[in-house]
Amino acid sequence: MSALLRSAVFALILAFSAVCVLVGSRPAAAMDFELATLSFDGKCKKHCPDVMVATGTMDLGTMNGFVTFAQGAAAKGASNVLIIDSPGGHLIEGLRLGLILRRLQTTVFVGRVVERNGAMFAVNGSCMSACVYALMGGRKRFVTLGSRVGVHREMLPNSTGNDPQSVLRSAQRFPKIAAMLVDYSRKMGVDPALIALAEQYGAGGIRMLSPEDIARFRLARVAR
Repeated sequence: MSALLRSAVFALILAFSAVCVLVGSRPAAAMDFELATLSFDGKCKKHCPDVMVATGTMDLGTMNGFVTFAQGAAAKGASNVLIIDSPGGHLIEGLRLGLILRRLQTTVFVGRVVERNGAMFAVNGSCMSACVYALMGGRKRFVTLGSRVGVHREMLPNSTGNDPQSVLRSAQRFPKIAAMLVDYSRKMGVDPALIALAEQYGAGGIRMLSPEDIARFRLARVAR
């Protein structure tokens, strides 16, 4: 990862951290991490892979929690694969998680893991808002055809993102955020036009990405 990108993200972290102190942040449940042994309908028999699974909202400390979890997973011989299902959360944690996923060269799937008759299966999931920036960090990225991916512009904590005051304050406090996100997406191999699209939608709304969008913006491969 380039020093320029790390510097840009660090500056973004400082900017958002200052606002969180002044404005406060929305409480959210921490993202949960676990290992799951996928069944693949029993085809793998005794050699079914253990994969990492992340579920829930990204709050402050999510990236640190993932690093600790991933180290333990690697020690147990788990695959360097993460299945993620998240409504989003803190933008900074999405970026930090994306950076560490790229550093670890982790493959990322959008989905959930469910149990059926004592076996574990991967099914459709969702990746919204800040989760999309975490997804960008995957060395390889996959979205199943039925999974949901959505984007919107960054927002101040405890705001809808759409009201005039929030929009004005965001413009005043974060004039370089969109540019930093463009740089981040470009370095991750994603078309930065996706950021321009996201900026058109306040946090009170969301732009759901079609399979064609996901492919066009190079966000992920759509697994059919």
